[in-house]
Amino acid sequence: MSGARNSFQLFSIGAQVSGSPTLITPETFQGLGAREVQELERWLKAKPEVIGEPLKVVGSQFAGFDGTLDRFDLLALDRDGKLVVIEIKRDGTSSGQDLQALRYAAYVSTLSAEQVVGLYRDYVAREDQRELTSAEARKELDDWVGDAGLEALDEDAVPRIVLVAAGFPVGVTNTVLWLTRNFEMDVTYVQVTPYRVAGEIVLAASVLIPLPEAADFEVRLKEKRRTARRRQGAGGTIDFDVVRAFIAAIPEGRWASYGDVAAAAGAPKGGQALGTWLSRNETDVPALVYRVLNRHGEVSDGWNAADPALPRTPQAVRECLAGEGVAFDEQGRARQDLRFTTDDWAASQPEPTP
Repeated sequence: MSGARNSFQLFSIGAQVSGSPTLITPETFQGLGAREVQELERWLKAKPEVIGEPLKVVGSQFAGFDGTLDRFDLLALDRDGKLVVIEIKRDGTSSGQDLQALRYAAYVSTLSAEQVVGLYRDYVAREDQRELTSAEARKELDDWVGDAGLEALDEDAVPRIVLVAAGFPVGVTNTVLWLTRNFEMDVTYVQVTPYRVAGEIVLAASVLIPLPEAADFEVRLKEKRRTARRRQGAGGTIDFDVVRAFIAAIPEGRWASYGDVAAAAGAPKGGQALGTWLSRNETDVPALVYRVLNRHGEVSDGWNAADPALPRTPQAVRECLAGEGVAFDEQGRARQDLRFTTDDWAASQPEPTP
């Protein structure tokens, strides 16, 4: 059995339906002289739909991670506002594509919404010769993700991964299945095969993992697993009474992250959902909600308070916090040693009555 599997076969029937199927032998990218960066990456940048879904590319060949010369192939945003790491190989012999993509996902997991906007500005300046201001770039990305909101990136530390190749060794397939089934990582596996048909080069793209036809089943299965974990105490739903109490307890001169509040309220991984709930229930939370920042200590660029009791703009929030004694660094991030954590919250609670 071949180490790399090809799940797609193309046959010619001829000019009439009475003809018999004749296998069209696939070409190889190497045989066509197609290189990873100069051709495959260029094709995907021009038409991300080859991957099987609408994506907006925000960066390519970026090597700005501290202490490493590694560079990812493509970084994109999906319609839900999730970062997508796209790793490309032109053949099916690479046994390290999965580990390489995981490493890049770890790198980009630390990116804030503001940094993604900066990457996108650099990308369109280089690729499209368009110079955008930060506000213009932010608007384009916000328009792309719609209601999801770009600020969700600040609480999302698990990017998606898309592997693209002409084939995949069994070892890579096993790793991907293990990650998706046991850790619910979102990894997509796209096989792209070139053919020559009537003198033209044709690309056949197949999404192998997850099977599009089984998407609804996979969603139901994951939800069943989450429910089981919640019943076992491994997860949890957000207790909004605790959310209100935690926010009300954040002392002057301190700040907390959305993840801190969610963890105290019984959902350690619910920071993103909590941020969405707070933005939609502004009048139902304590007036100290402006002391809740993203995990980097930054005020969300999407902050726009309607309640007159709250600071109206991100700058007004920073000024209010600074007036209370919260110190910010040169990047505009609140100092981490001033963070009010779940341990601080637990220590502030009164001792139970014997």
